[in-house]
Amino acid sequence: MSNEITKTAINEFKSAWTTGMENIYKACKIYVAAIDKEPEIKQAFRDAFPQICAQAWSRIENTGRGQMHYALLCDTSPAAEKLRKLPFSEQKKAIEIGFEVLTDTGDVLKVKTENLTRTLINQVIAKDHIRDIPAQKAYRESQKIIVKLNKDKPSNMWQIKGNTLVVVAPTTFTRQQLLNILQDIG
Repeated sequence: MSNEITKTAINEFKSAWTTGMENIYKACKIYVAAIDKEPEIKQAFRDAFPQICAQAWSRIENTGRGQMHYALLCDTSPAAEKLRKLPFSEQKKAIEIGFEVLTDTGDVLKVKTENLTRTLINQVIAKDHIRDIPAQKAYRESQKIIVKLNKDKPSNMWQIKGNTLVVVAPTTFTRQQLLNILQDIG
């Protein structure tokens, strides 16, 4: 494999990829402009492209409206789902720069989106925002407390003694569990 052929192939790929992504973004803008003028045209688009699923159409619209970064259109990584729920400015920053991540030792690392594990995704991305370092520290501490509580939880949260239900630790019951308990009591 020659170096010159490799460089040429990489440059051709990069050019084609960049052009393709720009055209996809342009297509998203065209779609939004069309449905804004004539909302009923949505179905005509879907009929013309039956291979595009409803979820993809939603993402196309969000991208065309500037609510979702175009790089998230095809991204199936675990981080992408959470990123799609964030404001566009935070999506863009995450995709282009990555995240500051607090480690077990207290160090702060810059981590690209694609390198985040599920655990780190939960630490860094909250429901509707990206956590800063103090918020990540608080999140990590809360996770430690949850683990400790689960470890210290009695194996039998409740027991039946005769006709009495004795709850020995804080717990919750579903309707079905309560019905089963009442049947056991008799």
